[in-house]
Amino acid sequence: MQIPAVLEPIFILLGTAAIIPIIEVIAKAAKAEKAREIVAIAAFAASMYSLFQLYQTVMVSGAQKYIFATFGPDRGGVEIYADIYSVYFGLIFCGIGLMVAIYSFRYMEVDTGLDRYYALLLILVAGLLGVAFSGDFFNLFVFWEMMCISSYTLVTFRKYRWEPVEAGFKYLVMSTLGSLLALYGISMLYGLVGNLNFTALRTFMLTEGAKTNPFTLYFIMGTIIAGFGVTAAMVPLHTWLPDAHPAAPSSISAMLSGVVIKAGIYSMSRGLFTIFSPSVYDYGTILMIFGVATITIANIMALMQRDIKRLLAYSSIVNIGYILTGFGIGGYVLAHYYKAAPEATMAVAIFAIGGALFHVLNHAIGKGLLFLCSGCFVHEAGTRDIAELEGIGKKMMYSGTSFTIGLLALAGVPPLSGFWSKLFIILAGFSIPDDGFLKLISIIMVLNSIFAASYYLWLLQRIVLKTPKPAAQKAVEAPFSMVLPIVLLAIACVVIGIWPGAIIRIATEATKVLLGGL
Repeated sequence: MQIPAVLEPIFILLGTAAIIPIIEVIAKAAKAEKAREIVAIAAFAASMYSLFQLYQTVMVSGAQKYIFATFGPDRGGVEIYADIYSVYFGLIFCGIGLMVAIYSFRYMEVDTGLDRYYALLLILVAGLLGVAFSGDFFNLFVFWEMMCISSYTLVTFRKYRWEPVEAGFKYLVMSTLGSLLALYGISMLYGLVGNLNFTALRTFMLTEGAKTNPFTLYFIMGTIIAGFGVTAAMVPLHTWLPDAHPAAPSSISAMLSGVVIKAGIYSMSRGLFTIFSPSVYDYGTILMIFGVATITIANIMALMQRDIKRLLAYSSIVNIGYILTGFGIGGYVLAHYYKAAPEATMAVAIFAIGGALFHVLNHAIGKGLLFLCSGCFVHEAGTRDIAELEGIGKKMMYSGTSFTIGLLALAGVPPLSGFWSKLFIILAGFSIPDDGFLKLISIIMVLNSIFAASYYLWLLQRIVLKTPKPAAQKAVEAPFSMVLPIVLLAIACVVIGIWPGAIIRIATEATKVLLGGL
């Protein structure tokens, strides 16, 4: 039976996860070390190849879909659906997963139960792809839970220590409450429409939305924002993330910050912008307020950290704030100015949301790079204390140089990749000079960018430029399989920064697809 193109990358990952335990048994009998690692890396590479093929198909022929006949349009509208917006996120999810799998080849070798580790990593990315490729809330929630359960387990993978167990339990409780809140909003939508398909829900809102109690609709929007906002680590729902990062293996920290919290952004944006027309419903204001609050509070908290992974965790929350604000600016201008000047307003909205999508990629690459580098430092020095890690970058040339590039990219230093996406989001806020509220939001972002750059440079000075402390003095460069993905991600920060055109075009097309029903 021919597997549909939209299901192929998910099937590759789930199928490999299912056979990893069998491969482990065969490998032990044959004394073939690293078989599970090689199979997992091959599965991620094959899934990436499948996603690139799907990307080309979508660009030429438009969105691809697979409808489950038992739950067709008149029975809930359950379908797998891939447009350029879905594929953009899917490539990010799988790409970071591939880098983490390569990094784990040597990083995780001191642990036991690695067949379970790689199976869970494959299931995690399959769940993320399923979330991105869901054409309805039923599928999205099923894949969402697959993603959540595997990520809880990976955070607590080193269960012989109390810290991961405590952090994983906190993550479990908070994420479950968020999922239940989102599910409550989804159930209200089903009660209104009798269908969970995104297209059917949007059609209902365009035709019958005006007859529905506005309080009910805004309450549903609130549940979507808050429910998925927990996993996105939006303030004040962020408190699980700074605990989960230090406790989890650094490879999983890279997954959490690089892609898992982006699944929250994806689900929130898909649910809001696809179903509720931003020119009719003003949820952009809410997103902007939460966005700047997230940036500001997380920046203050980051400055107080002495654990390198906790500092990077708060930095991830800061960048989620920028992404939320970009989406908020797009929604806000469409709600307030679209009717008066449709073309000009749409251009501003595409600029803002396109900048947010560009920042999704830049942060996934940059923060994945920084967490993998921090894993190398901790691997060699045996501590997460920034004071003890002083100067370790001098002893580990490739890791230290890559760490420098990652910090400068996220600080928004030109010409690195993070500069462009931050610039687009901030400039979008200044695009309507007569709007004092937008101007205030943009000024807050500028001040926060300067503030964040200060502690990025402080961390750079401590880790790379200072004289090595005793814990760092004994460090040597990490193994090749750990350094390789770090160097590749660092190169990506530089290349995308110097030649951002291709990514900007893809992000712009993805934004047009998201706003296509306006």
